[in-house]
Amino acid sequence: MISSFLKTFGQVNDPKIRKALALATLLTLLSIILAVTLGVALLDRLFDFFSMTLQSWFGKGESWFRGFAQLLGGSLIFLICYMVFAGIHGAFVGIFIDDILDAVKKKHYPEIPWQKPPGFIKSCLFSARLLSLTFALNLLASPLLILAWFFPPVGLFLQIVLNGYLLGKEYGQLVEFRIPENVSVVPKPKYFLNGMIASIIWVIPVLNLLAPILLAGSVLHLRLKASAS
Repeated sequence: MISSFLKTFGQVNDPKIRKALALATLLTLLSIILAVTLGVALLDRLFDFFSMTLQSWFGKGESWFRGFAQLLGGSLIFLICYMVFAGIHGAFVGIFIDDILDAVKKKHYPEIPWQKPPGFIKSCLFSARLLSLTFALNLLASPLLILAWFFPPVGLFLQIVLNGYLLGKEYGQLVEFRIPENVSVVPKPKYFLNGMIASIIWVIPVLNLLAPILLAGSVLHLRLKASAS
């Protein structure tokens, strides 16, 4: 399993992979900036609505309170985005994942049959599904996650398990889109450990940008090795 991650890491300089990584990272950063900006703007509108009440409470200190609340709200939104960063980044990589899969397959498994990639709309729908599932799963688990973050190792472990399960499962399905029926295997490989390792990498600053690339390549290696055996 580790070797599949290392093989993919060795291909990071492939032009197709670099392009997919750059586009996905740019979209992720823009979406986080947009979420923080819209969140702060919404808070500002909310304070405008309750302006009279706030002035009666805080008097001249109302502007200071408003600024502090906006800073706190923006920071909270940024923290939430950071907690689900793996899912957001993974979803955007999903739009361009076929370039990554094609590059890995061409180098390591040129003899194995290969399906055409799904259309752009289908790739976008997958990304929207992954993004929705990420937020839904983290929202459902948020009481446990908030409680567990008071005990850092527990909180980090829960976050890695949640993202590992979701990303391994969803990236596994993406790979299956490209596998012809005559190359199917029973039982199909499970990709939970792949997702777990990728989730651990996602925690490491800078290196986390490569995590979805490494996950996609490792899943493909595992699946095609199973087909070849």
